[in-house]
Amino acid sequence: MSKMIDFKIVKALKLIESKLRGSGVRWVLAGSVSLALQGVDVKPNDIDILTDEKGALEINRILKDYEVKPVRFRRSKAFQSYFGEFEIEGVKVEVMGDLREFVEGEWRSLSHRLSTPRIIEVEGIRLPVSQLEDQLRSYQALGRRKDSSKVRRIREALARRNPDGA
Repeated sequence: MSKMIDFKIVKALKLIESKLRGSGVRWVLAGSVSLALQGVDVKPNDIDILTDEKGALEINRILKDYEVKPVRFRRSKAFQSYFGEFEIEGVKVEVMGDLREFVEGEWRSLSHRLSTPRIIEVEGIRLPVSQLEDQLRSYQALGRRKDSSKVRRIREALARRNPDGA
């Protein structure tokens, strides 16, 4: 596991995993916590969870005691989803159901990430994470300056994992 992940985030991940285990909710970690768990040199300060619309509403019910903003449909220039915010162990947790990105004039679904998670073991628990290749494609497609170092670091991690480039 990455040394970059704060113990509070690990505690929050353990609680989330224990609450969602057996719930039937399809979910996957995304964003910086997913990157760090897969060896990318980033320091996460929150937890991003991708799920579908039904999953977002169910997670809201399961994590009701930690709710900051209830799950509801929200849209910005770059994203739309059934979005809710929670706080666990002092860590911000964002849940995004049926997340879509606005790229090249159209809304693109990220639901395929729920079908192809990579499973990472952390302190005895199994966490589904979004594949590095999928996250790299999203960051590149969005083209935001703030993501340029993440793009570079994901490429570095993929190169370490696959030194032949095959």
